[in-house]
Amino acid sequence: MTLPGVVAGLLPQKFFGYIPLAIGVEIILGITILNKAGGLYGILSLFTGHPINFWQWLYNSLALIMLPIYANALINLTNKQNNVRKISLSTVVYLIDTLIGILYTLYFMVFWFYSEEESGTDVGGNGLNFFKRTMDETDAGADLSKQSASAHRELFFIFSTSLIMTVIRIYFTLVLISFNKNLLKQQTLRDYNNHNETNSSSQNNQVDAEEQEILDSKGIYGEFRKVVLDIEIRAKEFLSDYLL
Repeated sequence: MTLPGVVAGLLPQKFFGYIPLAIGVEIILGITILNKAGGLYGILSLFTGHPINFWQWLYNSLALIMLPIYANALINLTNKQNNVRKISLSTVVYLIDTLIGILYTLYFMVFWFYSEEESGTDVGGNGLNFFKRTMDETDAGADLSKQSASAHRELFFIFSTSLIMTVIRIYFTLVLISFNKNLLKQQTLRDYNNHNETNSSSQNNQVDAEEQEILDSKGIYGEFRKVVLDIEIRAKEFLSDYLL
């Protein structure tokens, strides 16, 4: 299976048209790490008494789970021995993260609209009666118009900001996919050359030794590393099926 031609045509070759993809990926991972680190404050709010619902708690928990994956990818970005696996996993996670982020954006917008609607009902009831008691109808109508205009500006700002951030997030996803595609092609070319040149298999030996060291590790931490290695390999194979 391969990506549809339309999607493949959207994959950028440069970050914002001028910056090399490798630098762009480094910037994206850095921004994402800082963003996910903010999930810690969301979890800590449980201990400070700040109200947080289940979906907000779940979103912050996922942010903390994803944080080490992005950090590991950034650390190994220039390490040719294992960067394909690390970047492949971070790309798949970022893709899932983007989809979750879009769904949560829609959820919070609906939640905000619902809250504003409830708030607006109170203003239109008790607030309007207050104006009738203390002001004439002209002054009350003018004040309500100002409130309505302010609410519409706030709505437009929130909607515009959410839309812009979603578009940027989708673009970052395409950058990661494009960079990952280049890495997979480079590794495929290296593997092909190593099969045809008997004296140029040192890179493969290094990669095999690194994976073998993980497979030979013992204990709970060793089992954890094996699980992570298996997930990385599956992510790499998944992207290879679609990108190559």
